[in-house]
Amino acid sequence: MQKFIPIETPLGILQGRDCIYLDDLNQNQYNYLTFKGEFSTYSIEEPHFLPYTLTFRSCISYFACELDTYFNLSKAPVKASFVLIENSKWLKKLPIREDYPKSHYKHYRIYTYDVVYDIIATGYELKLE
Repeated sequence: MQKFIPIETPLGILQGRDCIYLDDLNQNQYNYLTFKGEFSTYSIEEPHFLPYTLTFRSCISYFACELDTYFNLSKAPVKASFVLIENSKWLKKLPIREDYPKSHYKHYRIYTYDVVYDIIATGYELKLE
């Protein structure tokens, strides 16, 4: 059974549709998938936007879908805006090359304001600016 684990960031658990904004997405020739944008952090007085760079290493596959359409496709629970999916059905079915150990890969999901991304990669690095 799949298990959705919220990922702890320096800002805590990211939650809500308006938490992660994406400005740029880039994949380089080394299969690093980089998201750049802003996290929305709310204080009592006013919203605050904090720039971030989130890079996934050795990304071998990803799927993107408009948020409302995604919710019509998937009945998966939304516990947080950035999660690790253990026992991923997608990762189990993905025909990874034989010389790539499947155990090195993880399934991540990011809910941005407009789009949901499912990502298969070996890890990630999050930098706050």
